[in-house]
Order: sequence, then C-alpha cells, then structure tokens
Amino acid sequence: MAEILIDLAPYLHPERVVFLNGTPSKRDALLYIAEVTAAQFPPKDRAAFVKAIFDREDVTSTGIGNGVAIPHARLPTLPGSLITVAICLSGIDFTSRDGKPVQIVIMIAARDRDRAEHLRVLASVASRLQDEALRRHLLEAKSAQAVLDILIHG
Repeated sequence: MAEILIDLAPYLHPERVVFLNGTPSKRDALLYIAEVTAAQFPPKDRAAFVKAIFDREDVTSTGIGNGVAIPHARLPTLPGSLITVAICLSGIDFTSRDGKPVQIVIMIAARDRDRAEHLRVLASVASRLQDEALRRHLLEAKSAQAVLDILIHG
C-alpha cells in the first residue's frame, strides 16, 4: 500500500518560517525555534512546550540524517497541531544519525489527544524530506512563502 501524504498547509504559516544566521548551537537553535513555535500558545504552555522539546531531544536526537531534524512534542493543552520551519545554511551540529550538520529543522507541536494526527504529520514531513531535490529547493528558498510553497506543493 502506498503511503498517503497529508496536506501540510493547515499546519504551516509564514510567521513560523525562520532563517537562522551564523552557526547556532543545537541548544540555541532549539530554544529559538521552540519559542517561535510557542509564541501563540497561552503563556503557561510556552515554557511547558520548550521543556517538552528539550526532554524529547534528551531521549535521542531528532536529527534524522541528510541535513534534517524533526523535533516534536505533544502537550495536553495546546490549541492544535502546527509546524515551524527553520533553515540554517551554515548547519547545526545536531548529533544526527549520519553525523552531518542539520540545515533544515521542522518542529512539530501537537495536542496529546491528537496522537494519530501527530503521527500522520510527522510521517508526511519525514517522507517529503527524503526527496533530495525538495531539500535542495528548501535551502535555495529566499522567503517564508517560498519555503511553504515547496513543503506544500513539492
């Protein structure tokens, strides 16, 4: 059976696409991306989300290889699932499986009760990012809207 990718458009927004300059540490990059992700959450959920991201990363690196990391966390009180995209051309040492620096970070936030949806989003993101041409286009993108168009339309 062929894997069916879900439409990522409902989870994406230009305000949650960031371009990181310099060579940030993994910790600094995760903190910044998590803060961008949590900006629209109620204040009490922001710190809990950041903690959940770091707790998840402490279990094992979310650097999946080929310059990609997909940090993710679920909390019971989040307003819904969403994605933040970060592009870092200089790369981040993410202790990825393949040892290569990460240039594309896709952070996923979801509600605890939306486990099935969270897994579909995670699988769809991971599947899309296996495409070398798509990854190259993301790294060449010059705007947030271009990044979203590439993720949504390929």
